[in-house]
Amino acid sequence: MSVSNKFVIIIQANQQDLGKAVHGLLYGQELHEEGFEVAVLFDGAGTEWPNELSKADHPFNDLYKQVLKSGIVKGGCQACSGFFDVEDEIQEAGISLVGNEMTGGHIPFAQYIKDGFFPIVL
Repeated sequence: MSVSNKFVIIIQANQQDLGKAVHGLLYGQELHEEGFEVAVLFDGAGTEWPNELSKADHPFNDLYKQVLKSGIVKGGCQACSGFFDVEDEIQEAGISLVGNEMTGGHIPFAQYIKDGFFPIVL
């Protein structure tokens, strides 16, 4: 089995599932530090995390800032952030909105797969 050198980590965890959201960031940071190409995306209910994690008093704010600084966070789903009414909050938290007409405003998941990324969905 060949190992991919590119990973797309999609965080869909809702607000009751902090562990999944945090581990998505931890896995992404670890893979990045080990030299892998990594894209972390917030999708579905996960689009609510950037606003929460960007709060200075959040226990994982330091991790969030570290991951942002590493440049591996590639965006949040445009369609989902609209559905969860967090478009402004996600952008204020330093995350760009990602989506295109072909995917109905959603993250272009198939394009990541075509580009050789191995998906991890949390």
